[in-house]
Amino acid sequence: MDKHYQKAYYSITKTVMKKRKILKLFSFIVILFFAFNTNAQIKIEVIDTNSFLLGEGVVLNKTSFRGLSVVDDLTIWISGSKGTFAISKDGGKSFFFKQIKGYEKSDFRDIEAFDDKRAILMSSGIPAYILKTNDGGNTWNEVFKDTRPEMFLDAMDFWDENRGVIVGDPINNHFVLLETKNAGKDWKLLDTIISPTSMDSEAVFAASGTSLRCWNKNDFIFVTGGKNCRAIIRMNENLVYENLNIHHGKSSQGAFSIAIDDSMGFIAVGGDYLCDSCINKNSILVHSAYLLNVLLNKDSTEVSGYKSCVEIINPFNFLSISCGTKGVDVLQNFKWMKISDESFNVVRKAKRGKSVFMAGAKGKIAKLIY
Repeated sequence: MDKHYQKAYYSITKTVMKKRKILKLFSFIVILFFAFNTNAQIKIEVIDTNSFLLGEGVVLNKTSFRGLSVVDDLTIWISGSKGTFAISKDGGKSFFFKQIKGYEKSDFRDIEAFDDKRAILMSSGIPAYILKTNDGGNTWNEVFKDTRPEMFLDAMDFWDENRGVIVGDPINNHFVLLETKNAGKDWKLLDTIISPTSMDSEAVFAASGTSLRCWNKNDFIFVTGGKNCRAIIRMNENLVYENLNIHHGKSSQGAFSIAIDDSMGFIAVGGDYLCDSCINKNSILVHSAYLLNVLLNKDSTEVSGYKSCVEIINPFNFLSISCGTKGVDVLQNFKWMKISDESFNVVRKAKRGKSVFMAGAKGKIAKLIY
């Protein structure tokens, strides 16, 4: 065993032992929830955007949304192609769509919002941009720009309102990591010495902004695809690499999204976006995120095809939702059930609240009813 990996292994093992009793208690609670679970009908409600206010240059049926941040039950931010973003302050009853001048060619694949005034946009493609607003999207400040042709940003997440991280595709066999400690005002490119190493033909997918998740106080996890498919974890300042049993081998295949709960574990989904109806190792559920290579994985039933995003709705019974171009699935009692044939790229639950929204191609937006 490599000495660096061994150090990480024992560090994580120590963390697990401290939380073993807590995990047992959670397991008991989960069993109770399963025992009394009622299969209440869960459905989606596509929002009619025809009457919503469109800013100059916005053409919804030509706009693809992949970034989504649901702050609470009232505040929803969305971002997408052609420099477009949207905001709702009334729980999705109305949205205002706007194209940011000077960034009409940018594809904003991820957005992180903190309230109805403050949000951060991340673009995928060349140049790589990060923009920030403090006035509800009326004005945007460019806080990061990288014109290198090999720079491609994939996903962004935050531990709190000040500290966040962005992951990008590998450059010189190291994944790109950017961190902020002042609410996105400044972003620091981390040295390759402390950045995770990549394998041959391995990359991160910018499909929904959820291939990366922050958790605990300083840890994060992101998933990869291509020739290799892995979960790469920074825990207690150590890096751990774990292979994932999700369909991979080609540049269009792998893990596209991950959802994590501190106590219960994580769910990863993906597949092959060039064969979005294929059902073959498109999802995996791991009971504990604390010791991936010791605790047994719990493979859930297969989702109904390629999925670009997954979100945990209720961590106590692992009620979760996953979406892709061939429909929307819900995970109940470790079984995926398709609830809609509608196509969506991203689904997110409110940080502070119960609301769950989805967004996708041609400006489509929907709300989950559950």
